Amino acid sequence: MFKFARRATTIIAATGLSLAALAVATPSAFASTPDGTNVAAVNDSRSSLAQQEQQCATRAAAKGSASHYECTTVSRQQALPLASAPQTDSAASRSPMKSRRAGNALVPRAISPACNAGYSNPSRGTSCSNDNWVVTHYTTVNGVKTPRGTMNININSSVDFEEGQGSTPAWDLDTIVSVTATWGTLAAGSSGKTWTGCMGHSDKCTTSRLAGSNDENEPVGLPLGAQITKWYTQYAASMTGNAVLTETGNLGSAVEVNTPANSVTIADHYENTLWGRCDNLTSNRYSAGCVDYYGASYVFYSAVDNPKVGPVADHVFDAIRALPSHWGRPAENHPLTRLTDGAAIDANRRVSCGSGNPPSCDEYPLASSYQGGNGAAPGDRSTRTVPIEANNSQGGLTSAYFDYYRILDKDPFWVQAQKADGSLAW
Repeated sequence: MFKFARRATTIIAATGLSLAALAVATPSAFASTPDGTNVAAVNDSRSSLAQQEQQCATRAAAKGSASHYECTTVSRQQALPLASAPQTDSAASRSPMKSRRAGNALVPRAISPACNAGYSNPSRGTSCSNDNWVVTHYTTVNGVKTPRGTMNININSSVDFEEGQGSTPAWDLDTIVSVTATWGTLAAGSSGKTWTGCMGHSDKCTTSRLAGSNDENEPVGLPLGAQITKWYTQYAASMTGNAVLTETGNLGSAVEVNTPANSVTIADHYENTLWGRCDNLTSNRYSAGCVDYYGASYVFYSAVDNPKVGPVADHVFDAIRALPSHWGRPAENHPLTRLTDGAAIDANRRVSCGSGNPPSCDEYPLASSYQGGNGAAPGDRSTRTVPIEANNSQGGLTSAYFDYYRILDKDPFWVQAQKADGSLAW
């Protein structure tokens, strides 16, 4: 599984003041001075801390209080740990990528159980995110910053993609917003409102607002200890045939927090590890749909499930184990990557099987991968003569897995082979 962080972690600089001293400090006149030092505006997590602080300073200068003002900023403190989920072949990994909302059920759900293992991409059908945010209120007098209050907010989210939904594939977004710690001027917590990355972006997605689910721009209370659960039912923007629509950056929630000096917006949908891509390829037997494109995908040749493919499964089994790169086996981290160009696929077959391109020649790595043909060194690829029906069966299975996992050009995938006795290549 491939996992990436979209933004680096932001560290708040130490102030040198003791917590004991700060704990007894009062908000003083800065919280409500009538002379313009309370610089009303909104700071956004998509700006760096330095940019947010500069915005406060600029607003203060415009009001004639450049040496005496207050500011509230927000920073991302910690994201879901960057650990890869172990890649194994199992019935679960090949199960349908159904949403956890069965049929027309109108009951909000909790964060996907698949996220409990702590991986951001547990499967092709589920994406997870868990981010901690720190809201900091401070005052500045003659260039000296003094912290006045902090508020820690955790945003835990998951997306469950449904399989095919015609031209408008759908998903569930579940989010829990928790206020985990407060101090100083923010000790009592705050209030605000929540929305998702789909709001205002109908070119990407829309919140459908099924009965019992949540809507955009809802007010929330944010006292210490609050745990606010949101369930959104969403669908992709309309796509014409052979369209690909990336949803990353629009999946997830945002929270605007009302704080002293200025409000802050936590645009978690922009910073989180929820990844999504929808497509409406006319060649896909499953119609339109969406996946977490960093979730693991597989091609599986099983002589147990499909005896006709047995000779190919035997060949792939031996090749995965014997070739130096062990192509398609996760332990070596050498996935195959899909190739969709027909002419290049034919060229790969000619390199591996000869100019005659005999139909009973089976090649590995697959010709429909960038590792096929000259994509692998001569000593790192394999061919074997197999019955024509075995080759035909392999072609159908490969195409079906490409469609099911929505594996597009250059997408990585793993390959598993199972012999008739049940033994697996890895």
